[in-house]
Amino acid sequence: MENLSLNRTFAMMMKKKHFFMRLLAGVPLRILYLISDVAFLIIYYVIRYRRHLVRENLRCSFPDKSETEITRIEKAFYHNLCDIFIEAFKCLNISDEEMRQRVEVVNYILPERIAAEGKNVFMLLGHCGCWEWVQEVCTRYERPQKNCEVYKQISNQYFSSLMHAIRSRWNTQQIEMKQTIRTMLQWNKEGEPFLCGFLMDQRTSTKFHDTITFMNQITWYTPGAEEIAKKVNAELVYLDIEKTSRGHYRLTFVEIQPNEEELKRDHPISSAFWRLLEQTIRRQPDIWLWSHNRWYKWDLNMSFGARIRQFFKGNKKA
Repeated sequence: MENLSLNRTFAMMMKKKHFFMRLLAGVPLRILYLISDVAFLIIYYVIRYRRHLVRENLRCSFPDKSETEITRIEKAFYHNLCDIFIEAFKCLNISDEEMRQRVEVVNYILPERIAAEGKNVFMLLGHCGCWEWVQEVCTRYERPQKNCEVYKQISNQYFSSLMHAIRSRWNTQQIEMKQTIRTMLQWNKEGEPFLCGFLMDQRTSTKFHDTITFMNQITWYTPGAEEIAKKVNAELVYLDIEKTSRGHYRLTFVEIQPNEEELKRDHPISSAFWRLLEQTIRRQPDIWLWSHNRWYKWDLNMSFGARIRQFFKGNKKA
């Protein structure tokens, strides 16, 4: 009874805090972007948040670009990063009409066709633009009617609750990462096609991984989506993200068609995904998440403590 009372108290506290956050999110985006502009100056010039990491990632990815061009992309990225936080926050209080005006969805007949064939749809994408707005795609097609996304639990209860509130705007179902296979196997048995989004460009932390040359660097990744797709009769598609102007995006469903070289690999669909994502990034490099320590490599067989020591040792060098 005591635990139940504490849970109810926590839920009430979160509801009250989210109420005030929703009021603040009701401010027009053109005004919220002024906050983003100020945040950029603080984060880039004062705090210098991960400046060295971002610069190294850009240099390694674009060895042919001059320092002037690298700096231009770097500054544009930090502007975009601040905008992403504002746009995600705006999800707490934005109308369906405004979202429709700000997000264009192209080729949404692709998931409809796959669902009509009785298959499930796995939508693969990267951290480009405001990925929290990507769920807007589910408002444009009639089938599949069940939509979900896989997430990793956040330890901080308040931020976990806030992110759940943001992502629940579209009434999509949230699947905790550890429950992914079990949940999808159950849904597949029920027979109603579903669409699930996977952010594929996370840094892997498991022994089950593959490697690919991506953005001029050897990259580890987890081909989990492709493996799960085989078990639940799902077809994988790519979602191309383009920022057409500030606060406006074009999302395009693309069929994933591996080339001859990719077909020779253990995970041809995943390999083709990385090629498509690289095309997206090279077209508009500043909208990708360069601040993520994606290419920091370690021995997957080392102990947790040794991994932590190596991590901080690497950060000191940065």
